[in-house]
Amino acid sequence: FVGAIHEVQQKTGFKNLLLERKLGSLKDILEKKDAQLNEVLAASSLEPSAMAVVTRKLEDVLDSKNAAIKDLQYELARVCKAHNDLLRTYEAKLAAFGIPAEELGFKPLETAVSGQTLGRGPAGLVSAPV
Repeated sequence: FVGAIHEVQQKTGFKNLLLERKLGSLKDILEKKDAQLNEVLAASSLEPSAMAVVTRKLEDVLDSKNAAIKDLQYELARVCKAHNDLLRTYEAKLAAFGIPAEELGFKPLETAVSGQTLGRGPAGLVSAPV
């Protein structure tokens, strides 16, 4: 049982790390593309109507990228919440069987999404802060 919990904890931590890295790389790519576009727009002498079309297309692309980032942030929060729920269930089972948590030999770590607090509801019910 302890081995299974440890394995799930490792998988969850790894998935969190991958999602955080993917999110960071998407942000970096977005910043580079934005800088490149600004350089191109500054160097070109487009007429205002053409500039408006390019700007509108850029805004559409940015909106889709922002939606992808929000989806990744939601998935990360959901996985962190599921991991934390698993830890609480595990600790409750240990207590139910009269096994002190200190006998494990390690201290399970709760995961957190940077800048957010996760609720205490079921893992599938992750919501954005108000």
